Amino acid sequence: MKNLFVSSEKIVLRSYQQEPTFRLIGCLFLLAGFLQIPVLFFAGIVWKDNQAQTNRRIQLTAAANDLQAKLGNLKETRQKLAQIQQWEPVVKNRLPCGAVLAAIERAVPRNTVLERIAIEPSRFQVVPVAGGTYRVPLLYAVSIQGSLRFGARDALDTFSTELKKRLGLQNIRSSLLAPVDELIPFALAFSIVPTGNYSALGVQRIADPDRL
Repeated sequence: MKNLFVSSEKIVLRSYQQEPTFRLIGCLFLLAGFLQIPVLFFAGIVWKDNQAQTNRRIQLTAAANDLQAKLGNLKETRQKLAQIQQWEPVVKNRLPCGAVLAAIERAVPRNTVLERIAIEPSRFQVVPVAGGTYRVPLLYAVSIQGSLRFGARDALDTFSTELKKRLGLQNIRSSLLAPVDELIPFALAFSIVPTGNYSALGVQRIADPDRL
């Protein structure tokens, strides 16, 4: 005896085989399924592009933060350099008194005795620096007093010539005083303009590389 009950699958299959409407609907479903493939493909590409752009933005943000931190450090360095530049004329106009005294000592001829050497700054310029101002000397006045032995008057000219050569001077004012016992007092006076370059005195410039 045949079973009078038919399953829904068989009904759909039989309708698909016999009725054009069901066939059309099935084709439409298949077409919709095939159309979803490129849509999903392009959606995946767009998602990957968005992820790449997001990662790129994160990297750029991190790089920008790192650059800002470095710029902060450079700002502090620039401030320190600006302070150093403020002190440049102060350092440049310093006179190496020790080197000057050594040059004077090497220039002293025989039969000559030094009694007093004075180095005094003059003609000041006010330079603004961090925390206030600084008086920078533009000229140094040097005076030397001593004595010559009798018969050694030419030693004063020799002394003046040697000082000009060692200190790079143009003019030296000299005078002889009244003799005392067997000595002739003398006085020398000259001025030194600070230039920052005292290589003639054996002083190495700060900007020069180390010769060691």
